[in-house]
Amino acid sequence: MAWRIFLTLIACGSMMACNSDNENAVKVNTTPEPVQSESVEVQAVDDNLSESESESESESEFLTQSAPEPECDLESVNLLDFVPWQREEGWWVGEYTFLGADGDPNVSASWPYRYDHYRGFIHLEVIGNSIKQRNVFLYPAKNSSECDSVEDVVGSGICGDNGNEKVFSADQSASDCDGNLSGPFEAFGMTLSTTTTLIGDDTVLYQVRLPDGSFTQNQLTTLPPNDTRVRTAQGFFMGSSTYASYYRERKVTKEEFVQLLEETRQEYNILELDYCGYDSGGNPSNVSCDEHFGVVLGD
Repeated sequence: MAWRIFLTLIACGSMMACNSDNENAVKVNTTPEPVQSESVEVQAVDDNLSESESESESESEFLTQSAPEPECDLESVNLLDFVPWQREEGWWVGEYTFLGADGDPNVSASWPYRYDHYRGFIHLEVIGNSIKQRNVFLYPAKNSSECDSVEDVVGSGICGDNGNEKVFSADQSASDCDGNLSGPFEAFGMTLSTTTTLIGDDTVLYQVRLPDGSFTQNQLTTLPPNDTRVRTAQGFFMGSSTYASYYRERKVTKEEFVQLLEETRQEYNILELDYCGYDSGGNPSNVSCDEHFGVVLGD
């Protein structure tokens, strides 16, 4: 985070002038011997020079402090110069819990899968002054006792048997020369604004705001020094709390990422045709996993 340092300008010239005046007064009242007279004249010249130099220094300091800060060249920002982005770049896997407004695991009418414990797979790529984030979230099948019918699914699975997955994308670029970010996010048929603010080397604040300026999410990320991160998000609509989340993630290699992704798909019994098959709104994503992440995940 950028810290603004407010400096107080101290005008030393008048103080030095007063001291010089006192010293001169003492010397003028002494016996006027030639040597002393010469000393008084030299001291007076020195005092005048000191006062003039002090005033010049004060004027220079004032001009320096009053000068406007140089404009930030956003194109030249390298986010990897900032410790949080060094630590955040890479491949992440996480265990997630998503709670509704009542504090219980979220229940969605449009996405009939479990939110009490599910998993996320995230790739954060830093490219110069920008960050590209690509996620896929994997959800276990709904409990059989909660299925209204076997068709209570998205896609071709069976309720209580098959899980499913969603993809998510977000891009941000530097908003200043201090490592902070901003960028648009499309959701609910609207363009939302997002900002990311660095708070030291181990804390990041991510905020999402509606077109009217009100916030819909505050998300705090903490980065312990062990290749893990913990995120908690608070959701709002019209000032009322709507959800909360608790994410626990660890950084892995790309190979571990692919292996754990496949293991979770097997554990959740997700159909291959549903891999990266739906967007954040539960609609068909129309992209493959390789297209979504922009890299070839498998061999």
